[in-house]
Amino acid sequence: MSVLRVEAPAKSNKNKGSSISEVIFLGTGTSSGIPSVPCLVRTDRKCKVCLSSMTKEGEKNRRRNTSILVRIVDENQELKNVLVDCGKTFYEGSIDQFPKNNVQSIDAVLLTHGHADAILGLDDLRQWTVRKKETLNVYLNQETYDVVSTTFPYIVDIKKATGGGEVPVLDFIIFDNESVLNVFGIDFTPLPVEHGLYSNGDPYFSLGFRFGGISYISDCNLIPETTQELIKTSDVLVIDCLKWDSHLSHFGYDDAMNTILLHRPQLSILTDFCHSIDHYELLDTLIVWQKENSLNVVPSFDGQVLKVNEKSYDISL
Repeated sequence: MSVLRVEAPAKSNKNKGSSISEVIFLGTGTSSGIPSVPCLVRTDRKCKVCLSSMTKEGEKNRRRNTSILVRIVDENQELKNVLVDCGKTFYEGSIDQFPKNNVQSIDAVLLTHGHADAILGLDDLRQWTVRKKETLNVYLNQETYDVVSTTFPYIVDIKKATGGGEVPVLDFIIFDNESVLNVFGIDFTPLPVEHGLYSNGDPYFSLGFRFGGISYISDCNLIPETTQELIKTSDVLVIDCLKWDSHLSHFGYDDAMNTILLHRPQLSILTDFCHSIDHYELLDTLIVWQKENSLNVVPSFDGQVLKVNEKSYDISL
């Protein structure tokens, strides 16, 4: 596997004695995941991406719900693992990726919003809290907490649990979207973005996060000006790119690339794909685009690792 290296200004990677060592992409697909089962069983079998995802040659098209693991070396030189989103495919993704990357703990969870692809894996955290024999901090805003409390009432209030099985022991830390969260010595700044509409026409907001020199936005169709200001000077931008054309609740290819041109980070990574985007065709398209615009842009894939060093960012390709 090849690696792209880009320069990292030294100012970006240190924060109060802690540092970010790497970011692991646990999932890079939309809520339904790829492949879509109907695409595999239809008699005409026309979906190139879903069909190729089942082969060794096309395995980078196989995508779980979008999620990352941020690995932090804290001020005591202990490795901490911060999970951003815990969706429907969390259990499957952890089986695949944790042993490969020697991930032995989950030490905190940040949730971007209350949709199924961001929260429905919370029950699978039970094996991590039982093992730790202590609570696990979950950071989320009030709106997401309200969804979690109705979806998993027995997690929020253990007195509502039934039967004799274990339940996750989670400590929910509710923050407002203007707060800066300090997690193991690293500041995580919420990045509010629009992610579709309520039935009354009001915008629904999801969150990205900026941590160190990295801005991460997985689900958006519009970035408000106030959030654009927070993204400025990012070294790395991870940005939603659902499909080739625009969507009601997600960026399309042109939306993502225009945002990249606006901020011109040293490295941009596209994520949250549906089955209209083939990884390998997108890679070819980006090679041409990069030459024309003198910027580094790569597609993400499940299992991709971004290594954060004092002088560089190294991304697997």
